Amino acid sequence: MYQFTLSVKFDAPLPRLFDAWHKTELMQQWWAPGDMLVAQIMSSFQKGGKFRLVMQDSDFNQHVVMGEYLDIVENQKLVFSWQWQDSDLVTTVSLDFAEINQHTSELTLTHSGFADQEMADDHQAGWIGCLEKLSLLTL
Repeated sequence: MYQFTLSVKFDAPLPRLFDAWHKTELMQQWWAPGDMLVAQIMSSFQKGGKFRLVMQDSDFNQHVVMGEYLDIVENQKLVFSWQWQDSDLVTTVSLDFAEINQHTSELTLTHSGFADQEMADDHQAGWIGCLEKLSLLTL
């Protein structure tokens, strides 16, 4: 199985960075790469809870991903499954949060369980696009 890891520093206090990963009003603003928009997001943020994200591109094509929250440690760790609609493949996203100082945080994202390197590379590019948007938010 294939995976990748990204580590990014954010000019945001740790609690606000963590909030951006589970408060739907914040997720709505960044959780779609490039010029895509979040058309809909639903989330039951608790261990065993589910989420559903609808991303829409500029041609109005929708891309739907679903998952389950597998582990939640507030301001420290978040693990969830990731499955595209109409796909049998379920991958895992693991987020580790660290405080650098009162105003700066670091996020380490590992996405694992891909069938091949190309699929991992495609998802890595997507996450980079999302994290770029997240870095532009005022948290």
